[in-house]
Amino acid sequence: MEYQPGVCNIGPTQRRWRLLLGLGSLLLAVVHVAAVLAVGWPRWTLALSMFPLYGAAMGYFQYRERFCVGFAGIGVFDVGEGTNRVLDEAALEADRKRAVRLNAKALAVGAVGALAISGVALVGL
Repeated sequence: MEYQPGVCNIGPTQRRWRLLLGLGSLLLAVVHVAAVLAVGWPRWTLALSMFPLYGAAMGYFQYRERFCVGFAGIGVFDVGEGTNRVLDEAALEADRKRAVRLNAKALAVGAVGALAISGVALVGL
């Protein structure tokens, strides 16, 4: 695997970390929703599930797309041979544009997920 600006900036080891972080965030979202329902907190607090759902989506998207948003932000890549700096300005710009798109997609998934959870709770509970 090799670094491709705006396409791929992480290898198998880094991808596994992103997947684990995504799964951990999803578990946190489930625990949050269960706690709100079990303890009887106000229903509006279900909207806070957006944050761990965003994290879950971000972890999954980074895993699937072989691209780390954080690495793009600081200008590095690691496709399996250690962390290296992105020295080319055009490559750095391509990475950062991709990071913005990936971040927006994960944020949208988190928001839609939180709205769905809140809606189901209002209608069904």
